Amino acid sequence: MTHLGPDADGLGSQLALLRSARLAGRDAFIVNEDPCPSRYVWLDPDGEIGDFDGAAPGLARADLGLIFDAHEPDRAGRPVRRLRELAKPVWVVDHHPAGPTAEITGCIATEFSSTGELVYELLLSLGWPIDATVAVPLYAAMSFDTGSFRFLRNQARTLRAAAALLDTGMDANPVQEALFANRPRGEVELLGRVIAATRFADNGRIAWVVVEPEMLVGLDLANDAVGETIGTLIGTEGVLAAVQVKPGRVPGEWKFSLRSKTAVRIGHIAREVGGGGHDHAAGATFFGNPHDQARQVVAQVEAAIRAQVGAAPGGRTRAHAPRSPA
Repeated sequence: MTHLGPDADGLGSQLALLRSARLAGRDAFIVNEDPCPSRYVWLDPDGEIGDFDGAAPGLARADLGLIFDAHEPDRAGRPVRRLRELAKPVWVVDHHPAGPTAEITGCIATEFSSTGELVYELLLSLGWPIDATVAVPLYAAMSFDTGSFRFLRNQARTLRAAAALLDTGMDANPVQEALFANRPRGEVELLGRVIAATRFADNGRIAWVVVEPEMLVGLDLANDAVGETIGTLIGTEGVLAAVQVKPGRVPGEWKFSLRSKTAVRIGHIAREVGGGGHDHAAGATFFGNPHDQARQVVAQVEAAIRAQVGAAPGGRTRAHAPRSPA
């Protein structure tokens, strides 16, 4: 299993474990809450990713449930609830930090840059095969969660693992293109709307946006499309932290997402309200007025920036400075 609204890290991790387990002579299968998003169908040419509505009966024969890329078991949705009803053990395999009161069984290893990298080490420890069919989803998981190996936590181990996967004979080029050079037209149009609605605070050190439901009208979007746009905000010159508020999965629910550059840690802001994530990428859900919440979170982020790197210099930052004539 992986979390609701699956991404390439969760999907790649579970596909790699599935394929390696089968090569090792074990019986394994995937049952997610949601079907495989269209943007990741290329990862699953044989249709190995099952969803609850079609594959739930298989849970009755399981000896063990594994949840990838979600330190909170409930984020796996109906599959984990069914396994609990059947009194089956459920373990977590994740690289996100768990809360101090979390009661989970499995492996939480926050030193890894992705769950895919953790699964790679797990397969090595088990002595299970890692051929090219296993390497492709592992490489996809690692590349996705590191932003094409930009966010490595300054660890050479991640690149060594990627190199070992390439040594299996897999081709990294189609993986990179599918992940980072294949954006659907609807997402391009959405990005334009998000950029137009983006505002700046703290002399340009914070970029923030509230994604209103009407901004999504008329666009053919995957479930995770809105969340992908925050990468453009944090990639803006002079911006140290980005805040995005977007609609949740049920009426009245909203989610705020946070991203920050190396100099600023913002994960605590989400954890304090029951959310989770890393020091530089985190989020939480809430009910209420999204604009009020956005202003509150932006104020908290500004306080965190000032506490960690100091007040913004006077005047405009480089993010706002007009460009000189060519």
